Amino acid sequence: MANFNKDPLPPTEIGSTTVPAGLNLVGLTLADRYCVERKLGEGGIGDVYLARDKPELMARQVVVKVLQEKALNNEWIVTKFRQEIEALTRIDDPGVVGLLDAGTLPDGHPFLVMQFVEGENLRAHMRLDGGMDLEDVAHIMQQVGSTLSAAHANDVIHRDLKPENIMARRRADSRWQVKVIDFGIAKVRYSLIAPSTVTGHVAGTACYMAPEQLEGKKVTSASDVYALGIIAYEMITGRRPFNPETPYQLIKLQQAGVQVGPKALRPALPAGAERAILKALSLEPENRYQSATEFTTELAKALLDEQSRIGSSVDEETKPLSAANTAPLNNRAGELIEPVSPVPSGRRKRVFVPIAVALVLVLGLCGLAWKYLPVVMGPERSLTYWLTVQRMYDEKPLGQPFQATGRDYFHTGDKFSLNIATNEPGALYLINQGRGENGSVEWNLLFPTRLNNSGVAKLSPQQIVKTGDYRFVGSTGVETIWVIWTTQPNPLLDSITRDALEDGVIKTLAPLQDFIQQHQSSSVETNYDEANSRALLKGRGEILVRRVELSHKPN
Repeated sequence: MANFNKDPLPPTEIGSTTVPAGLNLVGLTLADRYCVERKLGEGGIGDVYLARDKPELMARQVVVKVLQEKALNNEWIVTKFRQEIEALTRIDDPGVVGLLDAGTLPDGHPFLVMQFVEGENLRAHMRLDGGMDLEDVAHIMQQVGSTLSAAHANDVIHRDLKPENIMARRRADSRWQVKVIDFGIAKVRYSLIAPSTVTGHVAGTACYMAPEQLEGKKVTSASDVYALGIIAYEMITGRRPFNPETPYQLIKLQQAGVQVGPKALRPALPAGAERAILKALSLEPENRYQSATEFTTELAKALLDEQSRIGSSVDEETKPLSAANTAPLNNRAGELIEPVSPVPSGRRKRVFVPIAVALVLVLGLCGLAWKYLPVVMGPERSLTYWLTVQRMYDEKPLGQPFQATGRDYFHTGDKFSLNIATNEPGALYLINQGRGENGSVEWNLLFPTRLNNSGVAKLSPQQIVKTGDYRFVGSTGVETIWVIWTTQPNPLLDSITRDALEDGVIKTLAPLQDFIQQHQSSSVETNYDEANSRALLKGRGEILVRRVELSHKPN
């Protein structure tokens, strides 16, 4: 097991206040002005704190972002931190968090002070069971598009657009207030800090990157538009258009284009909205919208156009079904629902159309419910998981270990362990599906092991499981951990894990893969509590199967 303890460093002086190493600034006053109250989060290069401004400014809440010590020796990171300050000073838009102050601590750590934004990030508002309200999507996307266009007009490309970097809240008048945050890796053209841009430096969150950004090529405003297209697709359908296991596979999926249009997953989506999203997701930058405002305005117009929701004014008795309406729809259970053949208009009455459609839907849903009744019925079950992560550089620990939900972007070489807390008796199986150092796909047993729970999957109520320490290997990629929870020990899984106890390698793959495919269900969902670095996995049934993805890239 890795040693997470680190010898204390000499204390650091900030004004007249002594702060211990590791820059735990809670309780200190920075620049004789900002009283730090608590830590909000800890990323790969910076720590974020909530602080209070001086009494003369009504002790307003502010956010202080401080660059971590481990990043001070990385010239690119220091430059991007300074460029974040430059970017925020350039963009004068209500949708960008305001920059209030910046400076450097006596020990050399740069910091910046930003406006405190109430609310939650967009991820907290997104739904996995069918997507967000279309009107909400329209209003949120319009604001994001306007803010991005303001940034682009000032030669700033965000490069890391994702739901976690969009803050959204409903105001007292029920309108949405949206702000784009974290310009930490933004591309700043004509920068006063660093006029030349390093080419080939890939930065961002892989699943939201445009193809050219993923390949380290030149990024433009169209690259941010692509990320907006991914976000719009996800807001509307509850899933992303691509679900790769590696960046290489993501590139191939992007090149093949979107195979399942958002309307196939959300039939009520206006056709114009689907066209706008698919254009934003074009492979070549020149085929996308060149303006974020143009994209979000066209998308919002389609979403808010009442005529596009209910169809044209053509009489329903004589209007034929279009190809889009007659295509099979993929339901949540993975079955194809074949469309009902239309009855010739002369043989039906208008009054019976909604009744007939309703009966078909009810019967279809009843049939599906009956077929999948053993899966979706029963009491709700849940378990909580979180990661303990130790950043590494040159195989040496960087800073203190921290907890995370697993949605961060980690670095190759970082060490981590997975923690799981159960609230009822049952059995737990943790399987890692990833790539080894030679690039081949490997399936390894993380729990149970000989050293962890004596190789037994059965757990008691309220028991907390902590896996051994593992590290990310290889280049940029995604590690998949299958979390399997059963109310009783499963004979098949027990047999598979017993065979893997000696060296941790899963040898019987076909039965395991069949088991996962059979029991994996969209009814199992994960809710993230980023403030407490916890993730809650919940679902119904005797068996819960959920895939947890951990992304990593080289330092």
